[in-house]
Amino acid sequence: MAGRAVGARLEGAVSWGAALCIAIALRAIGVAVARKARPEASWRELVLGSGSWRIPMTIVLVPVACVLALGLAVGQLWCALLLAPLALLLAPWLVARGVLIPLGLPRAAYFVAWLSDWTWRADRRGGAALAAAWALCRARRPGAAVEAWVGERIERAGAGPAPSSTSAVPLRGAGIAAGAMLAAHRGDVEGARALFDSVAGLDERACPREARRVAAGWLAAEAASRGDWPAVLERAREGGGRALALLGAVAARLLGEAPAPGALELWLRWLAAPHRRATLPLVRRALAAGEGAPPPQPEEPEPCAAKIAEGDLWSRAVLLHATMLLRPRGKVSGDDLRRLGGAWDAALDDERAQAELRERAQLLGASGAQAALGPLSRAVEEDLAAALRAARVPREAWDDLGGTIGRTRRRLRDELLAEVELACDALRRRVDEKRELPALSEWREWISLRAQYEAAAALAGAEFRRLAFPKVHADVCHAAVWLFNARKERAIANAMFRWLLAEAEALEDARLAGLQRGNVGCGV
Repeated sequence: MAGRAVGARLEGAVSWGAALCIAIALRAIGVAVARKARPEASWRELVLGSGSWRIPMTIVLVPVACVLALGLAVGQLWCALLLAPLALLLAPWLVARGVLIPLGLPRAAYFVAWLSDWTWRADRRGGAALAAAWALCRARRPGAAVEAWVGERIERAGAGPAPSSTSAVPLRGAGIAAGAMLAAHRGDVEGARALFDSVAGLDERACPREARRVAAGWLAAEAASRGDWPAVLERAREGGGRALALLGAVAARLLGEAPAPGALELWLRWLAAPHRRATLPLVRRALAAGEGAPPPQPEEPEPCAAKIAEGDLWSRAVLLHATMLLRPRGKVSGDDLRRLGGAWDAALDDERAQAELRERAQLLGASGAQAALGPLSRAVEEDLAAALRAARVPREAWDDLGGTIGRTRRRLRDELLAEVELACDALRRRVDEKRELPALSEWREWISLRAQYEAAAALAGAEFRRLAFPKVHADVCHAAVWLFNARKERAIANAMFRWLLAEAEALEDARLAGLQRGNVGCGV
């Protein structure tokens, strides 16, 4: 009796499997016929249908996939032959993200992610290129041919006609993230950071949510590798998945941010996040740090410890100057500048110091003290300007600190204005000459100019912005209009318009703001 029951079940399973195979074969024939009639449509759209047909088809196929999964679980191995194509059809991005990318299979990840029209929507080609570049980063020994193949797919994500179509494919958020991932694979961390960071500046209609999530996760992981936990915490507050939530909790505990997550919450986030073996040391470090304030950092010793005679203004100024030059990048503070600027002001304005200079000038046959003070003052200002740029000291930290610092500020402002104007002139000249670049290179040039302007504004303040923005606005708007109208790169042009609008509003320029509102309203 038991043998008959087992045989009946096997016969029933085989009959159901045969019926399902026949149904899939008939559907495949229908898809092949529809493909000839609609060559521009994706395979997934042809199988599931479009519009009102897609949801019913999905409702039918999901229970079928569940039944096949149960059959595979109880030992019916033939179910795997049908479950695999159904999984690719119903959840292609889940398969690419969870299986093919970790295995480091760029080509397979590309073609499977291409089916993810629900995930990537209008940027399906960019999403497929992102999957391929991500898998390339995870590959153990990627060959040069594979890297070249991925690079070619990324170039196609922002230029050229679509497959079997004459319409151009503009660059969008997923394509930019793919270029960033390839830059990271090639070791260009700065370029990858800039490209990933620029994804947030795109309109939501031109940037799939998954591309933003991948960009935020990479930026947070890269910041954590540098120990920049404030940046990690800032990224985590934007949201972006389980791994980013874990890094945000670790950053909150290390920085002593309130409310810091407790030990139980931290362990639960670790269990929910991927790559648990790699993140376990971070969790243990965060637990050891406790929930209180971070431990105080040891003070660094001064590079120079020479003693100065009382009243020796020149020696004091020179010693403070040398100390500032020897400080590591980013360690120059407003207090350092205040002391140094005051020391040079005292030395250059002191009567006794000027008398010494006159005596030395007479011994050397010079015309007077001013002949020596002029080059010395300019050399001091050049050193200070170079130190300020290297340390990226914000404008607020060195405002109104005396005559020497004031002259340095004006010198630095003029240098930065000249550099930004040269970059704008180069952009304008290229656009006027109609010298086209690939879409991703166009975007790289724009974000480089934007970063240069923003860094200069942080150093020189609002005065620089008011002086530089009319020039920047004219040339960048000219380039964006060209990209929008002639190149049909509306997504990146719209991002440029949005930045110009935000800057015009910040500077309270109603005329330019009104112009950019109209440009932004043209869409993506």
